[in-house]
Amino acid sequence: MLTASNFEKKVYGSKDIWLVEFYAPWCGHCKALEPEYKIAASKLKGQAKLGKMDCDDEANKGICGRIGVSGFPTLKYWDYGMGKSDATAKEFNAAR
Repeated sequence: MLTASNFEKKVYGSKDIWLVEFYAPWCGHCKALEPEYKIAASKLKGQAKLGKMDCDDEANKGICGRIGVSGFPTLKYWDYGMGKSDATAKEFNAAR
């Protein structure tokens, strides 16, 4: 789980590839994604890091807004290497 207090250190402070799901606990599409996201995390272990951020949590809303989350789930990824930022996030665009 990623939070406002650990997001920048874990994601932006890492050279690893990151895929982050920005979600809301009440979202049906987010709930449907949950088992598949766990499978992906297991299969990608050692190759990429996967995280989740609850955008309904008041403390996380600033980051979710900054990143440009406008619907749920939103998947963003950052390539390998240092220098990650809000601007270097790439949106994973696929059908729900």
